[in-house]
Amino acid sequence: MVSVRSMLGVALLCLPVHAVAQESLAPDTLPFHRGQWAAQFAGGSSFASLGVLRFAGPTRAWLLDFRFSGGHSHDTSRINDTLVVQGFTSNAAATARIGRRFYQARGKSVASFQTVGALGGYTHQCSGGFGGGSCTNGWNAGAFVDLGGTYLVTPRFGIGGTATLSFSYQRDTAKGTGGAVDKRWAYQAGFQGLSFAATIYF
Repeated sequence: MVSVRSMLGVALLCLPVHAVAQESLAPDTLPFHRGQWAAQFAGGSSFASLGVLRFAGPTRAWLLDFRFSGGHSHDTSRINDTLVVQGFTSNAAATARIGRRFYQARGKSVASFQTVGALGGYTHQCSGGFGGGSCTNGWNAGAFVDLGGTYLVTPRFGIGGTATLSFSYQRDTAKGTGGAVDKRWAYQAGFQGLSFAATIYF
C-alpha cells in the first residue's frame, strides 16, 4: 500500500513539472504540421512571384514558385526639325523554382528559414529603332539558396523577407534585322536583394 501511495505521489509531483516544461517549450515551437499547405505571394524591386508550400513536418516543406518580371519602354528622338526617330525596348522573364525549405523557431511568432533548390526559366527581349532592331530569346537553368524569416501575425498568416543567391547557365539566340542570327551562352551568379512575402497557411 505504501508503494502505491508513493508512486501516486511521485506521479502527482511530476505533472506540474511536465506542464511547466511544455509551457517553456511552447514559445519556441512552430505551428506547422505534416500535410499542411500554404500560398506565398512575394515581390522585389524587379519581380513578382506566386508559390505554394507543402509541409512534410513542422520544420520542413517543399516549395514551388513562379517568378515573373518584365517591362516596356518607348522613346522618341528628334534629329532635326523634320526627322523624328522612334525606338522601343521590351523584356520579359519567367522562372520556375522548386526546393526544400527548412524552418527554425526564433521565439513565439518568428521563424527563420533556408531554401535550397533548382530553377529554370525563359527570357525574351526586343529592341528597335532607326536602322532596325533585334529580338533575343533564351532559357536558363541552375540552383538557388533562399535565406529569410517570417513573422507570424496569426497561425494562418505571416509576413517576412528573403534574400536569394543563385547560379545558372544561360543560352540565348538573337535575331536581328536582315536575318542575322547570334547564339551565345554564359554562366552567371547573382545575389538578389531583399524581397518581401506574405504567406497564408491553410
